[in-house]
Amino acid sequence: MKVCLIEPSKFVSLTNFVSTISMPPLGLAYIASSIREAGHEVSVVDGPGSAPRKFFNFKDIRIRGLTNEEIVEKIPRDVQAVGVGCMFTSHWVHVRELLKDIRQAFPDVFLVMGGEHVTGFPEFSMERAPLDAVVLGEGEETIVQVLDHVENGKSLETVAGVAYRNEAGAVCVNPRRQRIGDIDAIPKPAWDLFDVEKYHEVNQPHGASQGKFMPMLATRGCPFSCTFCTSPNMWTTEWQPRNYKLVVDEMEEYCEKYEVTDFQFEDLTAIVKKQWISDFCDEIISRGLNITFQLPSGTRSEGIDYEIAKKLKAAGCHEFAFAPESGDPRVLKAIKKKVNLPVMFHSAKEALRAGINVGCFFIIGFPEDDYKSVLKTYAAIIKCALIGLTNVNLNAYSPQPNTESFNQLQKEGVITELSDEYLMSLFTFQDFGAKKTSYNKHFSDWGLSFLVLFGVALFYFVYFLRKPSRIVQLFVDLFSQSSSNKSTKMAKSFLKDAFTLMKNKLIRV
Repeated sequence: MKVCLIEPSKFVSLTNFVSTISMPPLGLAYIASSIREAGHEVSVVDGPGSAPRKFFNFKDIRIRGLTNEEIVEKIPRDVQAVGVGCMFTSHWVHVRELLKDIRQAFPDVFLVMGGEHVTGFPEFSMERAPLDAVVLGEGEETIVQVLDHVENGKSLETVAGVAYRNEAGAVCVNPRRQRIGDIDAIPKPAWDLFDVEKYHEVNQPHGASQGKFMPMLATRGCPFSCTFCTSPNMWTTEWQPRNYKLVVDEMEEYCEKYEVTDFQFEDLTAIVKKQWISDFCDEIISRGLNITFQLPSGTRSEGIDYEIAKKLKAAGCHEFAFAPESGDPRVLKAIKKKVNLPVMFHSAKEALRAGINVGCFFIIGFPEDDYKSVLKTYAAIIKCALIGLTNVNLNAYSPQPNTESFNQLQKEGVITELSDEYLMSLFTFQDFGAKKTSYNKHFSDWGLSFLVLFGVALFYFVYFLRKPSRIVQLFVDLFSQSSSNKSTKMAKSFLKDAFTLMKNKLIRV
């Protein structure tokens, strides 16, 4: 079959750090390679990557990339199946309009979607968009089987891990597919279908910019089941590491093919087994690779002591983050966040002593939070700054689709409908400059917004007060191609996008 895969353009806010990241779409590249290996002809339309310096507005939210009309124009006219990804539920309202535009332009094409949003809301997604099917969870094996059935005119009722429309038009949700057993057999991402160089030119990776970068996965899944996280539903709680030698082989390939010097590992929880990370580092060192790598999505602290930290540093690890989420043990227990704060801070100190930058992720506004727990989180944030952590990401709580916490809020009648307003409000939880929606009885919307903004200001006040030289380093980084840490990279991304927006406005005038 002739298949076109689409990465929709992305929401952007200058004060939402995650939204300013401009990275090649790793998930779509994996899906593309699996489809191609199965014998299908694959093309890609990368909305954000095709126009990374173009912005437009949609319902008062700024979007980076091609417009929906431009995306539809790039779809080959003879396409037989179109696949669209949607990771964030906050993007759904815009992506839904793209699906409608695709269906109007290609009324007979098989239209399928994957990602965390449809995995959490399969019936809802199919009822509100002209989709023929959605892929639930890990998609490489499922999408290949779906295309095989469609090509041969067979029903999808026997395909595990999909929701589809039956002959009567009703939405059916099949049982979930088991996770892929041999993840080393999954073909490497099909980066030749993407304009990787454009992402290098923009130079706004997830972690600190250290040169030409590439996103990678060394592991899949997370063994934990936090109540607020979509991972248990998307990936189950099975954690699988790849063969560390094959991971380093892939790194070497990208060094040669794309002149990559930095690797951004987007694993949910990269460091679970100490032996695996030790072997991985030894392999990099033994091959003499002159690279850096980072774990910007966060990882566990239990596997990191001074010896492992020294090995990570020797192998090129520049920065990673921990995700305690709260400074209150009571809240940590309630949200099933299995983290020991004293152990985490000890691991952070050991990593800093080895020369690795360390960050932390916190959330305020859990339904279980109160003012005492917020004060304890503030105390943890201050401690992060005092011991030398280089960044803290502080977000508001948001009820993500089909998480344990979301389902509880629905049961209690706090969330009553999946309105466009609710869906788009999920974009603001990482935006410290926007009004939040509070799902906590103690905090109003504006009160929660203030608590988050105050916590961010608190960290950076202590951070710069502890070492005023960091102000100088910040200005040095602003005029450099690289960033010494994630905080200065965030500032650079803010200024780059702000400058582009100002420039575009001047051009329109």
